[in-house]
Amino acid sequence: MENNKIRDAQPKFQGIRTDGTNRYMYNQLWKLCAGSLFDLPIIGEEVYYFPQGHIEQAHLVASENDNLCQFKPIFDISSKIRCNVISIKLKVDTNTDEVYAKVSLSPFSPEFEVSIPNGNNEQNINYFTKVLTASDASTHGGFSLFKKDAIECLPLLDMSQQASSQWIVAKDLHDHVWKFKHTFRGTPQRHLFTSGWKQFVRKKSLAVGDSVVFLRGENGESQIGIRKAAPQQSNISSSVISKESMHYGLVATASNAINSKCMFDVFYRPKSSKFIVNCKKVIDAVNMKFNTGSRFTMKFEGRDFNEIIYSGTIVKVEDFSIYWKDSEWRNLQVQWDEAATISRPNKVSPWEIEPLIRKNKRQREINEIGLAMSKPYYNDQMVQSTKENSTTNASSSFRLFGVDLTASTKARDVLEPLESYQKSKISEIFDEEKLDQIQAVTSLTEIQTKKIRCTTSSTKVHMEGVVRTVDLTDFDGYNHMILELEKLFNIEGKLHMHSQWKLPFKVHEGDMMLVGDDSWLKFCNTVKEIFICSK
Repeated sequence: MENNKIRDAQPKFQGIRTDGTNRYMYNQLWKLCAGSLFDLPIIGEEVYYFPQGHIEQAHLVASENDNLCQFKPIFDISSKIRCNVISIKLKVDTNTDEVYAKVSLSPFSPEFEVSIPNGNNEQNINYFTKVLTASDASTHGGFSLFKKDAIECLPLLDMSQQASSQWIVAKDLHDHVWKFKHTFRGTPQRHLFTSGWKQFVRKKSLAVGDSVVFLRGENGESQIGIRKAAPQQSNISSSVISKESMHYGLVATASNAINSKCMFDVFYRPKSSKFIVNCKKVIDAVNMKFNTGSRFTMKFEGRDFNEIIYSGTIVKVEDFSIYWKDSEWRNLQVQWDEAATISRPNKVSPWEIEPLIRKNKRQREINEIGLAMSKPYYNDQMVQSTKENSTTNASSSFRLFGVDLTASTKARDVLEPLESYQKSKISEIFDEEKLDQIQAVTSLTEIQTKKIRCTTSSTKVHMEGVVRTVDLTDFDGYNHMILELEKLFNIEGKLHMHSQWKLPFKVHEGDMMLVGDDSWLKFCNTVKEIFICSK
C-alpha cells in the first residue's frame, strides 16, 4: 500500500461478513485501523497458538510483578499448540471503535481442508491517514486536509466558484453514515471539513494524537475510521472477574477443545499480545538460536503510522514463567540501544525480532582476490621443476605450462591477463566504493541541509501588511516563539489566548497549516512563511 494507494489488493480476510453486501472497502478500512504491523492470520493457515499470550491479552494486569502469565496452569496444556485457522470475523467495539478479530482455531490435522470464498468487487483505493492536531480535535473548528490528500481522495471542487464546497458522505466501521462539508477557504486558503465534523469528533470522543483514516474507492464510495492514541480500557472490572478466574477460563476453554479435537474461538486485538503466529515464522525464528549478546532489530509503529526500527542486545535467555518450561514466549530479555517515546517491552519472543547482521560484500571480495594473489595454488600436474645446476650458487627453474616462472616479466606475458584482471577487479571495486562514499556524503549533506534549512535562512512573519523576519534557531520551542512574536508586533498576551489571532503557516510545498500542528523540529524544517491573521 505504498503511496497511499491500494491497487487490486487481495485481502487476507475474504467472505467473513455474512450480511450479503460487498465488504472489500470495509475490510481494507479495518486493516488500516488495525495498523500495518498487525499480522492477522489467513483462513486455512497453520499457526501456533500461545496460551501465555492469550492470557496476557486479558488486560487485567495490575503490575509487572502480578502478571497473569506467571500463574501456574492447572490444566495439562502445552506452551504452544499447532492449529489450523478455520474462520475469521472482523469486529469493532461499539463504545471505543477499537478493532479486533474473532479467530476460530482447530487443533492441527494434516487432512484439514477449508473452503476460502473468492473475493468480489475488488477495486483500486486511495486513502490518507492523519494524526489529529489541536484544531482538528476541537469541537469549535474543522478538520484541515493536506492538499495532496484532498486531491487524491476527494472529488475535485469547482474552483471557478468563489465559495466552492461539496458534501462528502462516508461510512464508518459500524455502517453509520457521516456527512462532511468540504470547502476550500480561509486566510490563507486550505481544504477543510467544516459542517458535520464537530459531531464526528464529539461522537467518537476524539482527542489530540488520535488518528483518522479516510478511504475512497474508484466507484466513489468513501469510508472513514479512527485509531485512538491511548490504549482503551476494558469494560469488565477486575472486581467482577478475578485474575485467576480469567486465567483458568481462557486456558480451560483451549485445553478442553484441544483434548477433544474441537474448534475454539479467541478474540485477537491489534494492540495486544501477538499470540497467534504462523508456524513457519516460529520455526525459522527459533532456528536462529538467539543467545546472550546477540544483536537484533525490531519494528514498531510510530505516531504517524510510519514504521520505526529499533536495535538492541539480548542480555538473557530464560523462561518467562517458571510454570511454562522451555516456552519460547518472551524468553529473550533485551536491552535497547537508545531511548524512545513509545513503549517497548523488555522481554520479547524470537519471532518478533530480526538478527542485526552487518556485511561488507566489497571488502570480502577484495580479501578473496588479495588472498588469491598472495597464495597461488598449483597442483603437481601443472608445475614441473628441473634442477639446472647442482652447485652452491645454482638456481632452480619452475615451469607452468612450459613457461619459466622465474623469468623476467616480459617472458611471462602469458600470465599478464590474470594479473591484469585482478588489478582491474580491485580497481573497479575501489572505484565503486569511492562512488558510494561520494553518494553517501552527498546524501548526508542533503539530509543535513534539510535538517538545518531553518538555520540557514530567515523566516518571514506577516501581520496585516507588516512583514518581520525572525530566525527560528533563536527559539527553543513554540511558546518561546509566540512570546517573541507578541513583542515584535506589540500584541503581548494575545497570541497565547487564541481569542483574537490565529497563526497559520505555509510549508515549502505550498500547503497551509496551523502553528502547533506538528512537532517543533518538523515545523522548523518545513515552514516557509508565518501569518498572524485576525479571527
